[in-house]
Amino acid sequence: MLHKMIRILIAEDSGVVQSVITRGINMHRATRYINFETVNDGCSALKALNKRRFDVAFISLKLPGLNGSDVIVGLAESKSRDCMIIAFSETLDKKDEALLRQHQAYHFLRKPFRQEEVADLVATYIKITSGLPILLVDSSDAARADIGKVLQESRFDFEVFEAGSGEAALRALSAGKLEIILTDFQLPGMDGLELAGRVRNLSSRTSIYMMSTNGTTFLERSAAFVGVSGFLKKPFTADDIDVLMHMYLGLETPKFAKERAAFRYLEREKKLFE
Repeated sequence: MLHKMIRILIAEDSGVVQSVITRGINMHRATRYINFETVNDGCSALKALNKRRFDVAFISLKLPGLNGSDVIVGLAESKSRDCMIIAFSETLDKKDEALLRQHQAYHFLRKPFRQEEVADLVATYIKITSGLPILLVDSSDAARADIGKVLQESRFDFEVFEAGSGEAALRALSAGKLEIILTDFQLPGMDGLELAGRVRNLSSRTSIYMMSTNGTTFLERSAAFVGVSGFLKKPFTADDIDVLMHMYLGLETPKFAKERAAFRYLEREKKLFE
């Protein structure tokens, strides 16, 4: 299989830390084509990010000259504005944390960190950009278009297939390629719960996610009972999709991820006992 080249920027003035990050990246170079560039100060980092598109950027918050936080702010207007940002430092104060969240940073590494932690983050990038086949089931063309836009805004790359009914979804699933279903509850003919039950009877490997404007505890519990993996109350955002896909792939929750459970009723019940 032909893989695209992964471009990584390392912005750090310490040779020791540069070496740790480099060794972590090199753990993947036997299987992936990875090109990385190292810079020692904030101005050089921002210049590199403006010059070419990087996929992943490891950025120290304490860089000489322009600090790492300012680099991340400037990154939003650069060619690398969509890259995965991993910030690192000895500490993370509330001001920097708020800024990193605002600018869609992915994760924070606290110094000292290990090369294995770097390797895990590169592996995460590889997984989320692998192109996950997903079947989007909704009877409304407009709704499918809107949800398709949300999927495009996700950190995850999806190969999106569409169906307008439960019957059409079952026909699409018969090809055997699809392992993720995102279905509306309200469907003509069989509803989303019946579809989920029939899919679950056919395959235990398929992950089913249900969405609805009705987010009642009863509906969510019913969905969980028939084997649905997670529930999304409309309208939802790309951040909600990202949380569920991290769960689906068994990935560690990143520092700046949205906090939510697969089912909201679990959060509601938790609050009752606090």
